Amino acid sequence: MFFSTLNNNIKKLFIYYLLTLGVGFSLGVLYVYLNSEFSSNGMVEQYLGNEEEEDERWNDPKYDYKPSKTLKDLVSHTHEHITMFSLIFLSLGFIFSYNSIITGSWKTFLILEPFISIIITFGGFFIIRYININFSYIIIISSLLMYLCFYIMLFVCLYELIFFKK
Repeated sequence: MFFSTLNNNIKKLFIYYLLTLGVGFSLGVLYVYLNSEFSSNGMVEQYLGNEEEEDERWNDPKYDYKPSKTLKDLVSHTHEHITMFSLIFLSLGFIFSYNSIITGSWKTFLILEPFISIIITFGGFFIIRYININFSYIIIISSLLMYLCFYIMLFVCLYELIFFKK
């Protein structure tokens, strides 16, 4: 089954859902940037904290003091994100499966890969916090791959739903 076989109400539902999902996901990406500047050092500081850098900046209200994450913080953060990202990629993958632009093994890869990246990305924060900060580079690669899959699936679906006619 392809988008071309769906009735217009289902297509509109998918379009509005995908637009809303895209806005929400993009705000999440912006939040990551604001907290880490997409850098390894920013990510490490987000999880290990910057408590040891005590200096005159702590009196500056604009200084972003970050305590190290506790095990409880990490479990809560990871639980919430793995659960929500799984649902996001389940729904997006389901909708993407109707597209006729990308098929075969690329379609399968784009649908399934984000689930691997979800585990590596959010599980990796435990590794950064408790084992080795250099794992942040693997997290950057896995999150980049996850975000890339998201936006490819999103834009392919929107393009086909909006511009392809029967």
